[in-house]
Amino acid sequence: MRFPSFIKTNRGKLNFGDLDLIRRRFTRYLRPHWKSMAVAFLATIGAVLMNVLAPWPIKIIFDVVLSDHMAGTSIGQWFQTYAPGSGTALGIVCGLILLIALGQSIFAYFRDVILAQTGQNVVGKLRHDLFRHLQKLSPDVFESRRTGDLLLRMTGDIQMLRQVLVNACITLGENMLTIIATVAVMVWLNPLLAAVATATVPLVAWSSARISKRIQKATKSQREKEGFVASIAHEVFGAMTVVQAFNREKTELQRFARQNRSSIRAGVRTTRLEAKLFRIIALSSAVGLCGVLYIGVQSVLAGLMTTGDLLVFVAYVRALNKPMRKLSKLAGQTAKATACGLRISEILMIPPAIQDKPDAKVVARVNGRIELEDVTFVYPTRMPTVEHTQALNGVSLKVEPGERVAIVGRSGAGKSTLMKLLLRFYDPTEGVVRVDGVDVRDYTVSSLRDQIAIVQQDTVLFGLTITENIALGCESADNHAVRNAARMVGAHGFIKKLPKGYDTKLSERGTTLSGGQRQRIALARALLRPAPILILDEPVTGLDAESARSAEESIMMDPVKRITLVICHDLSSMKRFDRIVVLDHGSAVGIGTHDELLNRCDTYSTLYDAWRIHSLHPEPSEDPANADESERLAC
Repeated sequence: MRFPSFIKTNRGKLNFGDLDLIRRRFTRYLRPHWKSMAVAFLATIGAVLMNVLAPWPIKIIFDVVLSDHMAGTSIGQWFQTYAPGSGTALGIVCGLILLIALGQSIFAYFRDVILAQTGQNVVGKLRHDLFRHLQKLSPDVFESRRTGDLLLRMTGDIQMLRQVLVNACITLGENMLTIIATVAVMVWLNPLLAAVATATVPLVAWSSARISKRIQKATKSQREKEGFVASIAHEVFGAMTVVQAFNREKTELQRFARQNRSSIRAGVRTTRLEAKLFRIIALSSAVGLCGVLYIGVQSVLAGLMTTGDLLVFVAYVRALNKPMRKLSKLAGQTAKATACGLRISEILMIPPAIQDKPDAKVVARVNGRIELEDVTFVYPTRMPTVEHTQALNGVSLKVEPGERVAIVGRSGAGKSTLMKLLLRFYDPTEGVVRVDGVDVRDYTVSSLRDQIAIVQQDTVLFGLTITENIALGCESADNHAVRNAARMVGAHGFIKKLPKGYDTKLSERGTTLSGGQRQRIALARALLRPAPILILDEPVTGLDAESARSAEESIMMDPVKRITLVICHDLSSMKRFDRIVVLDHGSAVGIGTHDELLNRCDTYSTLYDAWRIHSLHPEPSEDPANADESERLAC
């Protein structure tokens, strides 16, 4: 099925050409439903036929029942033979009106139901594919985009695109068939009146082409502003405790109101353009109707046509107004859907930065030997005015199975970047990361990540039960294993006190729990996963001293013999690690035991002395999950 792009102006194509652009990008979502669309189109043809027949019973009433203008015609003779009385003829005409209305209802019902079912299936598949694609993208895509805007693309934009993908082709076909059939009958009845009635069509076509481009631009601006509104709401809701703690309610409301007003103005601008287009069509139709009435009445008075002919013709002129209005509305919907389709395509066209090689190997289980050889990494930025940031510079490191290694350094030294490279969130700019002597790029991404368990500093829990959250990385684990993991990190006690224990369903991001409770559940999740590599990013953040010691004991006494890499700012337990890696400005400036580094690594000595002073005079702690937000809001 090919969408026509038959109207052009010096300002560009009418949006039917944009429909073709949408078709090329998204038509594959319609192909599985071609049978349903064919049935819907056949129902549409039936509905068009009923619409064309609708005015004729009125002609029979005026030219047969109320007069004898059709006495010499086949229709008049039939009524004289089979319905000689006016009452009988009137009854037959009323029956025809009811039959035509019934046919219209049946055909329209099947068309609308089929289109609704197909539309929902297309939306579901497209949303599924968009969500799957988003999950494959690297973290920097989400760091550079607003979450609210992404959510708007997955919900509102897809719904608007559906109007064109599913409804537009049938709507276009229905209205074009209606116009063609109506004009054909009008030409058959009276060519002169048909020419008068359709004289304004070029004006309508030109106006649609001219205004539709402006509607598309206005809609794109409107959707972008709505994305900003959604993003601000998402941002504030996610940091409500910070907003309230700093008395930022009024300021955040003003920020939201500014964007909301901007979105409203953009929406009004789009509506004005649509109203302008409808007004032009209505006025053009009125001009055509006036011309038909002026010439038609004179023709009736001159005996050139019957009263019934004129009534049928006027009915067709008025009926022609409806598909013209629908086509103009379709032009506006095309503009909106094109803007939304481009926003969706923009995301779908972002290639995943990390992809499997064609010959990538699926690894069942590795021993866990890690090797970094001259690894340099530069974060790609999406802001052209900002230089690329070098996070690692020539780092070389070997970690043997079963070793416990601490990664220490100042903020921004590259500790978390090292972990992201192991998980293959990014590939190194230079150098090689190996696991069991094999470049990690030679493994499939999913099988590589199956070998790693991780606890992030910013604890992430889902709106699932506690059991499901702990078993997130090991879905085959039974309840006994889940409870053992919770006991190892001291979480069993507080979980049993919850209303439904382990079956308690958490709120979004687990906010119904304290920071320390969330951290312990994340630790239990990592320890439950039988992966040969365990990565812990500040694993005792948010825990009190007793809970921190208990968690550290659990980590050190982990029964699974695996590599344990721990990012630390707290240097109290450094003697318990087999080795310590000291990073400074992206370089590994020292590797060794605690005592060795104190003697020969100035950076480590400085860090350790600073930690000792801080431990003697601690400052109030800050929840790391809200640290960046607090700083932004305080400025």
